[in-house]
Amino acid sequence: MDTNVVGYYRTSSKSNVGEDKDTKKRQQNAVMNYASSNGMNVVAEFYDKGVSGTKEILNRTSFMDMLNYCEDNSIDMIVFESSDRLSRDLLISVANPNTFIEDTPTATLIRQVLGVISQFQKSEIVMKLKVARDRKKPINEGRGYTNRKGKGKCEGRKYLTEKNPELFDLVVSYRRMIDRRTHQPFSYRKISALIKEEHNLSISFNSVKRILEDVVRIKREERNRKRRKLVA
Repeated sequence: MDTNVVGYYRTSSKSNVGEDKDTKKRQQNAVMNYASSNGMNVVAEFYDKGVSGTKEILNRTSFMDMLNYCEDNSIDMIVFESSDRLSRDLLISVANPNTFIEDTPTATLIRQVLGVISQFQKSEIVMKLKVARDRKKPINEGRGYTNRKGKGKCEGRKYLTEKNPELFDLVVSYRRMIDRRTHQPFSYRKISALIKEEHNLSISFNSVKRILEDVVRIKREERNRKRRKLVA
C-alpha cells in the first residue's frame, strides 16, 4: 500500500512565478518522480510563492497550511526537492550562533564545510538554470521567439510582443489604418486610445511605439537569417 505524503515547493522570487516559469515545474517533477519510485502517493501539494529561503518556516503561509493539513489527515511525511526549499540560512537552526565566529578547530571546520556547501549550491543552481534554458529554447522557437541565429530565445530583454502577444496584432492592424483627417497612419497616441476604447486594454503610446519597433526588428532579423542560409 502506498504511503500518503504531501509535496512542498518554494520560489524565492516572484519573477519566477507563473505557468511559463520552470522553477515550480522542476520541483514538482522531482517530488513526483521520487514519490512514484518509492511507493508514495502525493495527496496534496503546497506552494510558497515569492518567499525567501531565509524566512522562518513557521512564518510561511503555505508551509503552516501544510502542517495543519498533515495533522488533520495523519500524514507524517513531507517530500521536497532539496533542503534549500526549507531554508538557505543555516544560521537560523544553530543553537549557538557564536559557533561560527569562535577561534576553535570546531568553528573553523564548520566555516569550511559551510563554504563547500555554499559553493556546491551555487554550482547546482547554475546547472538547474542551464537545464531550464535548454528546455525552454525549443518551446520558444515553436512560438516564434527566436534569436538572431533563429534558435529559441530565452535570455536577454523580452520584446513587448513576447510579453503581450495579444497586443501585437491589434497594434499592427491599427497602424495600417489611415486617419481620415490627416491622411496619415494612426499616431501612437491614437492607437493607444482606440485599444482602450474598443478593447478595454490599457497601453501607453510609448509601449505602442516599442511594439512597432519590435515588429521592425523581428522582420529585419528574419530577413538576415534567410540571407545567412542562402550564403551558407
